Amino acid sequence: SSVLVSAVFMAFFNVKVRMATAKYPDLRGEKLVVYIAFHEEEGRRLLDLFKEKTKVDYTYLRLPTGELLNRVINEAAAPQANIILGGPADAHQFLAKQGLIMRYAPPPAAVIPEKFKNPDRYWTGIYLGAIAIGINDNRWDKEFKPLGVEKPATFTDLLNPLFKGEIILPDPRTSGTGYTLLASLVQLWGEDEAFAYFKQLDQNVGEYTKSGFTTAQKTATGEYLIGVNFIHDQLLMRKYGFNLASIIPPGAGWEIGCVSMVKNNWGIRAAKAFMDFITGREAGQLHTNLTERISTRPDVRTPLGAWSWEESPINKDYDFYMAAEAKKRYLQIWEEKIVGTGRECSR
Repeated sequence: SSVLVSAVFMAFFNVKVRMATAKYPDLRGEKLVVYIAFHEEEGRRLLDLFKEKTKVDYTYLRLPTGELLNRVINEAAAPQANIILGGPADAHQFLAKQGLIMRYAPPPAAVIPEKFKNPDRYWTGIYLGAIAIGINDNRWDKEFKPLGVEKPATFTDLLNPLFKGEIILPDPRTSGTGYTLLASLVQLWGEDEAFAYFKQLDQNVGEYTKSGFTTAQKTATGEYLIGVNFIHDQLLMRKYGFNLASIIPPGAGWEIGCVSMVKNNWGIRAAKAFMDFITGREAGQLHTNLTERISTRPDVRTPLGAWSWEESPINKDYDFYMAAEAKKRYLQIWEEKIVGTGRECSR
């Protein structure tokens, strides 16, 4: 099933975007190293377009958000990357508090609403995503609809004993998606109620994954009935032809997917040029076309059937800064109370 997903995934990355070309510096002979927290193929397509415009030599490393954070922290004395591309705002804010990313306001980002940018310009939001419940409709119609069960539309619906072993979640220790789910429910319900919920939900969870996209893949192919992750990954699987339903539950958390520059990196000129590029309209439209994500730029066309930030039942009061401040403590509680220190997540 993973081979099928990969094959279809590659096919859809042949999307082309044609727009007026902005002016970029000639970076021939210069190098750019990017740590990517979203899908590898979309990162490569964006970097290829940047190279086409600037002649820069680039390399990238794709990591789940949690692993990416640890890598940047461990490399603080001698940074190995220039750019952190993707991952929720709380992750970038966590690095900002550690003094590991630097301020920069890309001129093309002026059109992006202030609520999607760090006020001190440590990070800039380039896309939005909402937590959603993904349901494999083929399996649902065959196995659960005859039982007269309603599709889960709220977080508490996932506690139904019928779903034991049928739910897959991203692990908040490694996945930015997983941490958004955890932190947003703690903010919504309070620590005691939220962690009690996750303890009960754990009885229905068959697997915790390192990344949120794997959750969508395994739900789409029917390995699991239900997955909880960002809706754009679910919509992408539907675009590939998988029969996957998506429901945004009331009070769902959401992300601002960001880009930032590593502090004391050795290629400031190339890094700033990339920040200008990735926050611009052309890169924004290509990214949306490739991923079904909603751009933070108002001049980028949204995908057909996309969710709406304004009209969805997400918790618009979700506080990324609070989530960043509490990250270490929440993950410690997660290990102690939910999964135990010896339980590892899957790939």
